[in-house]
Amino acid sequence: MGIAYFQKGAVIQIEQRQHVLRREIEKDIWQTEETTSGRFHEFKMKELLGLYEKGKLVFYDDSKPRAPKSNMDGIKMTIVRPQPTERLWSSAKMRRLYVKAVQDLPSTQILIEQAIAKVWRETQQSSTPPHWITVLRWKKRYIAHGNDMHALVEQHQNKGNRHYRYPQEVLEIVTDQIDNIYMTRARHSITTTLEHAQAAVDDENKQRPDNNQLQLPSRRLVKSVIDSMSAFDRYAARHGRTAAIRKFRAKLNHTVTEKRLETAEIDHTKLDLFVLDENFLPLGRPWVTVCIDSHTRCILGIYIGFEPPSYLSVARCLRHAFMPKISLKKDYPSIRHDWEAYGVMQKLVVDNGLEFHGRSLEEACYSVGTEIVYTPRKSPWYKGKIERFMRTLNEGVSYGTPGTTFSNIFEKDDYDPAKHAVMRISTLREVIYKWVADYYHQKPHGGLDHVTPAAFWASSASATATPLPEDPAMLDVILGKPDEATLAHDGIRCNGLQYNSRDMVELRREFGDKLKVEIRIDESNLGHIHVKHPGASSFIKAPALHKDYAEGISLWQHKVFRQYATRHLGKDDPLTWARAGVEIRSIIEDERRGKRKSNSKRGRFAEATAEGRKHRTRKSDTAETAPIAQVETSLLAASTSTQRPKLTAVIEQRTK
Repeated sequence: MGIAYFQKGAVIQIEQRQHVLRREIEKDIWQTEETTSGRFHEFKMKELLGLYEKGKLVFYDDSKPRAPKSNMDGIKMTIVRPQPTERLWSSAKMRRLYVKAVQDLPSTQILIEQAIAKVWRETQQSSTPPHWITVLRWKKRYIAHGNDMHALVEQHQNKGNRHYRYPQEVLEIVTDQIDNIYMTRARHSITTTLEHAQAAVDDENKQRPDNNQLQLPSRRLVKSVIDSMSAFDRYAARHGRTAAIRKFRAKLNHTVTEKRLETAEIDHTKLDLFVLDENFLPLGRPWVTVCIDSHTRCILGIYIGFEPPSYLSVARCLRHAFMPKISLKKDYPSIRHDWEAYGVMQKLVVDNGLEFHGRSLEEACYSVGTEIVYTPRKSPWYKGKIERFMRTLNEGVSYGTPGTTFSNIFEKDDYDPAKHAVMRISTLREVIYKWVADYYHQKPHGGLDHVTPAAFWASSASATATPLPEDPAMLDVILGKPDEATLAHDGIRCNGLQYNSRDMVELRREFGDKLKVEIRIDESNLGHIHVKHPGASSFIKAPALHKDYAEGISLWQHKVFRQYATRHLGKDDPLTWARAGVEIRSIIEDERRGKRKSNSKRGRFAEATAEGRKHRTRKSDTAETAPIAQVETSLLAASTSTQRPKLTAVIEQRTK
């Protein structure tokens, strides 16, 4: 995808009309020219950012390859590049290391060769380092594509057989023997691989006429083919992927930043609060994922959820970090200051949590030119800025407010947090956003010479120098959770929900009645999924058939409703799930108001509480009800609540 800037000459699309940014006639006021009509327009910078945030503005670059158009009319697609193989991706990662080493150097042979030699000594990826002219060619291609690492992926389909003097049949036999003999956990030698390759070629020659014999491969050929493979792939095949990740993982020391968005840190914390959803369904203690800019200490993005740290929470946080927050004050009128921190960071510092390892995160970050930096194990001081902020956030938002649990059990005394679990998730989200924008960003920071993070961010650079993803709509696809599904006559079934549309019917007509497809799932909203087009590098948005139920429902809530419906209502279908949600909310509301319930509802509610479960001792019952135990316990706890304090007022009073 790459990154782009609001600068002179940039080509953008505003609601399907192509514009060119001609000049900044005044501060934060741009003049654009439509390429088709030649008409001139004037936009304020906030207008452009607002259009970008809503997905109505997309950066455009004619130099980048475009996916082939579909011959199906009416199908709306989001174009993305095809995923390279693991070997090509690893090779591109190595090329990126060389490009990063010379990116800021002048094009002088001595300096370039010194930087290349340093990278080569540290990685030992191949027998010889790449030529300095080759690295400069990679650098030019990388910059021309907006720091998108996909530009460094080898395009073998556009190449001919110009590297070896052997026929293609011999090369295929050698490659097969390398895969079956050398690239295995048995770790056979090159000599053994050569012997098997020569024997395979000899067997092939016995079936050929004398005038069409194949040349036997040499040790040099086998070794050159092996050396052309990624060092990571070779090590992973012979020693295991875990050992390869450990061997080739980047572990860097502390860095000193010189500008904003040079380095960002990301981490998770569990707030010491109990909250409810908008319909007073108890959700428990929320997890908060935060991304902070190391140079200015400004918060780039926040995600609040109730699932444990996962790729979903990381992806949602990064999306919030990349995007401008122009509509924040409109959505939350109590917020007084603008949240101006956003953009694509050059480096992202993470720990060794499982959610930070995986190709999905690598593709998302490398598509916008972000480098992932892993800290050493059990060394939280390598990302001390985010660690310190997490403590500040918990102290500023949780402590002293109804619903706090206290992280230290010895501080609790007789305080029962369940009896104060009355804060709604929307209130918590507004409180955290307000605390960041109106308090944390506006408070003088000791690490910034007592300058506020907001002022330090504003003085670092202008909005025109802030890198942004070219197409915000692609983020939902790239950051979605990948999975596979079967497309049949009734559509795609995922998490018990059906997804289908006329576009899906057209896919089946073109590619077959029943086919395997790749999908991307947004676990925070099951109202739709994205389906990969089998014949093109594009994704199609497929809505849920029961959209009234699924739209806005998270995967966690969906599982709660399904289990409640199966257990208490005896059915497992969308209508019953919706009824389960209504019934759960009704129970919560009755308990909150202190109303007495009918015998049937009272008995059902008692069965759903912890006291009701005390009379059931069978292990099967315990295993079956474990996923909703937290919800049921909170149902009883919420019945003793007598007030619902406004946390926003508490935070405002604290900030004063």
